[in-house]
Amino acid sequence: MPNQYKTRLMAGCFAVALLLLAPVPSLATKLLISGNSLGDSNPNLMNAITGLGLTADFVIPANFATTNLNGYDAVWLDGFSLYGSGNWSANLVTFMNGGGKLLVQNPGFGSEGMSSYPLGAQLSANFTYPPGQETIVIVDTTSPVGANHPVNQGLSGSGLSGWNASAYGIFTNIGGFTGLTTTGTAGEWITIVSPVGAGYVVYTQQGISQYLGGSSNPGAGSEAALFLKNVVTLSSNPVPEPSSISLFLLGLAFTGLMTMVKTSKQVSLNHKA
Repeated sequence: MPNQYKTRLMAGCFAVALLLLAPVPSLATKLLISGNSLGDSNPNLMNAITGLGLTADFVIPANFATTNLNGYDAVWLDGFSLYGSGNWSANLVTFMNGGGKLLVQNPGFGSEGMSSYPLGAQLSANFTYPPGQETIVIVDTTSPVGANHPVNQGLSGSGLSGWNASAYGIFTNIGGFTGLTTTGTAGEWITIVSPVGAGYVVYTQQGISQYLGGSSNPGAGSEAALFLKNVVTLSSNPVPEPSSISLFLLGLAFTGLMTMVKTSKQVSLNHKA
């Protein structure tokens, strides 16, 4: 009997330990979206977003500066917009420091200058539309800076090209950012990324919303949609680590197990005596 009791106890403690260390299922990524080319009235764009399993709230650019960013995983902005006065850029830095992701398409081409955006003062860009850029090339596909970077996972140069237009301009200076795609010509950058605290900022000259919302309706299966999902689900800590609470509870369970095993042995010895 003592051996059976000990076996059941050990099995129970092991099951509890597995539950404590198992990663908590993640909820759907929640986006805050704002920009002149980003509206929830476009069914093609909305179908692509929902088809990716993402949830989204939209706010007009004039109200973005006063919008609370708490509760959002990522922010998607259109650079052909005016976000007004206030601390909207500083708020975005705080948001990213806490792990948030920021995607800005076509920064510096609208009413907000490049320096208005987080880390934007070190960047320079040229507007080239029309005709825009149609050829997109992933940088150095044999290194982590290229195809192996999380932003580029599952993407190809051909899938990012031929959008009519694929990109509305180029970055000519990227400062401390990491370049991910170019036009195929050195120094003509299309997509760039930089960590900010526990989060990231990704700037791209590709017209993600224009393509997803266009009449061709490429949908959630397109590389434009996958690009979006890759950015907004970026993680600075991709391998879940046990929380301190879980480790504490696991320690208690282990201590209890050892105590009960010792007790069980003592009972067994007493029984034999």
